[in-house]
Amino acid sequence: MDVRPDDTPGYARLRRRRNLVIGIAIVAVLAAAGGLLLSTTIKSPAQVASETRPPGPTRLTAPVQRRVISVSVLAQGVVAAPPEVSQPSAGAGGGAQGDAQPIVTRIFRHPGSTLQPGAVVLEVAGQPVFVFKGSEPAYRSLMPGESGKDVAQLQAALGSLGYGLGADTSGVYGAGTSAAVAAYYQAIGYTAPPAPGAKKSPGVMVPLSDIMFIPRFPARVVKLGAPVGQVATGSLLTVSMGTPSIHGQLNPGNATLVRPGMRVAVTNPVTQQTIGGTVLAVGSTPSSTGSIIGGLYVPMRIRPDQPLPESMVGQNVNLAISAAGSDGPVLAVPEAAVFAHADGRIYVAKVTGPNSQVDVPVRVGITGDGLVQVTPTGSVTLRAGDLVVTGQNYVATVPGGGPGGG
Repeated sequence: MDVRPDDTPGYARLRRRRNLVIGIAIVAVLAAAGGLLLSTTIKSPAQVASETRPPGPTRLTAPVQRRVISVSVLAQGVVAAPPEVSQPSAGAGGGAQGDAQPIVTRIFRHPGSTLQPGAVVLEVAGQPVFVFKGSEPAYRSLMPGESGKDVAQLQAALGSLGYGLGADTSGVYGAGTSAAVAAYYQAIGYTAPPAPGAKKSPGVMVPLSDIMFIPRFPARVVKLGAPVGQVATGSLLTVSMGTPSIHGQLNPGNATLVRPGMRVAVTNPVTQQTIGGTVLAVGSTPSSTGSIIGGLYVPMRIRPDQPLPESMVGQNVNLAISAAGSDGPVLAVPEAAVFAHADGRIYVAKVTGPNSQVDVPVRVGITGDGLVQVTPTGSVTLRAGDLVVTGQNYVATVPGGGPGGG
């Protein structure tokens, strides 16, 4: 029988030794890899403590500014409807209608319409009812020979519409005023009623039932006394004067800070739109009637810079009143940058380098908008653009500077 060389006893022993060496090498490689893996995953207590230590304190800073500091007083307000004035309905002896019933025959301006001086609003018993500017209420018919403040404001109203008065003296109803009245009536499509005794003293009149004087414009028609075809009773015409205003309610503790003439930022809380305004008046007696701030308030009147829409009447608004301010630009820092030492003096910490700061003694002034006015009182300078540390209680002591805690 043939015997192959690798079947001999000597060769078998050699093969077993070779396999043993290879196995030992594999075990050594695996042990080395395991040791490397363990060395990268097992951490010493010191390493764990180092990696979990909180980060060092961060130095928070803010620049010194040169600016005007303003103080705002916050308040609430409500949009109020403009004041109203009414024209009584025509009655017996009211003027040109005589014994005619005050039936509305035409309407030219419906409720909600805006009126300007000289506008015709409606027609009663065939005669126009128009509005002129004047603070003196109409209380009588005006005709040649009459004199007084009401005649003077009639003349002023006609003059503002472009009608000349001739040689008439202010406050005296003469031929020039009569001619101006006739021209106005003709321009609006009517004939001016003749004055009583016109055969002896020719001229025309303005019946009491035709005219309504309104102190302020623009005006808006609020209500009419009757529809067309019906007799007007009570007030023939009611109009509002001007535009909606703002009635402010000021906390009594802030009342001494607010004066007429101060500027106001008026914010609509629904739309967040803000417009400017001016304080017109500040009351002297606190009230609680209709309070929207909860408790007592001091009333204010605010005039907005632009007309408010009628839709805002009754709506609450937020008011920010510029109650005080610095006299021109001053050095200003955030309130959080100011701190006191044990010596009782006030300081700010000025940054002098990446890891250094110096305490600068200052005198504080007006405060507002989160800023405080500071004036250096020592030898260390402080200028706009310098950085000061804020949040002193959270800053550690740094070399070359004062104490980090305030």
